[in-house]
Amino acid sequence: MLSRIKSLYTPCEWEQILSSFHTQKKVCVFLNALKSGAKDLEEEFLGQGLEFRKINAYCYLFKAQDKSILSSMKAFGEFKFYIQNYSSYLCALNLEVKAGQSVLDLCAAPGGKSINLANFMQNTGYLACNELSKDRFFTLQKNLKNYGVNAKIFMKDGKNIGKLCPLKFDKILLDAPCSTFAKIGFDLEKSYKEIKNLAKTQKKLLHSALKALKIGGELVYSTCTFTREENEEVIENALKSEFKLELLDIDLENVKAKAGQSENFAEISKCRRILPSADYDGFFIAKLRKCS
Repeated sequence: MLSRIKSLYTPCEWEQILSSFHTQKKVCVFLNALKSGAKDLEEEFLGQGLEFRKINAYCYLFKAQDKSILSSMKAFGEFKFYIQNYSSYLCALNLEVKAGQSVLDLCAAPGGKSINLANFMQNTGYLACNELSKDRFFTLQKNLKNYGVNAKIFMKDGKNIGKLCPLKFDKILLDAPCSTFAKIGFDLEKSYKEIKNLAKTQKKLLHSALKALKIGGELVYSTCTFTREENEEVIENALKSEFKLELLDIDLENVKAKAGQSENFAEISKCRRILPSADYDGFFIAKLRKCS
């Protein structure tokens, strides 16, 4: 698998990927506007003697060694911010949810992206958060309650959601279960068969999500891995399905990334492979609109 992944990148990009696993990552935190205002939270950070870089209205970047201070802060215990990798935030950002919409986070645990979505929706509308794993479901439930998120939480097999609630949602986020190479590195090897089995599940989840999506609705598909089988090939499979789909541009807020790669679908170049750095993890993000 390693040689297959390596072939997708230039030598310089590959070196960047490998070196990222041996670099202390900076800590990104996400303001929970349901519990605090930005000014008040920033004052609490400064009161701890913390230096930060404000990336946007919600995200702050801290030194790697500040993580223990952040996680012991009173504001963290009061759920005023969530520690979250910046790439994960970008997945939720690109769904572009609005107040009052009907939104589904299909594979939601532990809940960070659901908290993002609730903030962007101003805690209005209908937010459904689904998780199949029983243990992870209860973690999700606890986190959403603690962070003040107004959501309906379900423990369903995501592959059946399309049949259970067809054409229900304006927006769907599918951060699919994957081989997680971008998080854990390549020390824990997975076989080609394991990757293909994961991809099979991902294709079924995406097909189910597209069934649950309204005509004209939009969906973000993401993974924290590098394989083509779990990324571009999953999107190719959707483009060959019964749905008429349009791939949309992605806003990465100046994060370094390269275009998705496909020999058969030129539009997959709109997908993005985020290149890992000290500031954020590697990720794959695709955004689709269901036209019919």
